[in-house]
Amino acid sequence: MNLKVYRKFVHTGNRRRILIRPMAADDREAVTSMFLTASDEDLRFLYDDVRDPEIIASWFENLDYDKVMPLLALHNDKLVGDATLHLQRGALRHVGELRIFLTREFRGVGLGSLLLKELIQLGGSLGLRFLVAQVVSDQISVIKAFRKLGFKRQAELDDFFMESDGKLHDVSIMVYSLSDDQEYTF
Repeated sequence: MNLKVYRKFVHTGNRRRILIRPMAADDREAVTSMFLTASDEDLRFLYDDVRDPEIIASWFENLDYDKVMPLLALHNDKLVGDATLHLQRGALRHVGELRIFLTREFRGVGLGSLLLKELIQLGGSLGLRFLVAQVVSDQISVIKAFRKLGFKRQAELDDFFMESDGKLHDVSIMVYSLSDDQEYTF
């Protein structure tokens, strides 16, 4: 998949037409706005403080599709979600890490699954063997959505995620195998 020319229209379960495309340098304002208008509750389980202008700036200053492949979801030119495939190096070069965020109005309508399917296809086209997502275990509906797409919960890490106020949460490690013939012997 060539991200420089990639564009795809999809329809959510509530029949909204969504454009999925790669993030570009001129999307900085839209990305900043999406996160600034989200509630604290919507952002509480993200790994980065996305309201920090320096964090957002670093994404755009270091936009490199060989390290992170960010896809944006737009409805009528309004940014409603993003999903990223983070590529690893060295001994983990066959593993991609997924992250996803949707605005509140686009949760529960299938957009997250559509974005994850695009990242699965992208990971496969890059020759990755595994995709991994860390999901706070309290997010049962998110875990169910990953499972529905074929991800398996491979581990649960106690007290692995810490909110800004210090509250700890368990994290489920969700893994998708891009190889059908995986066989492990120990």
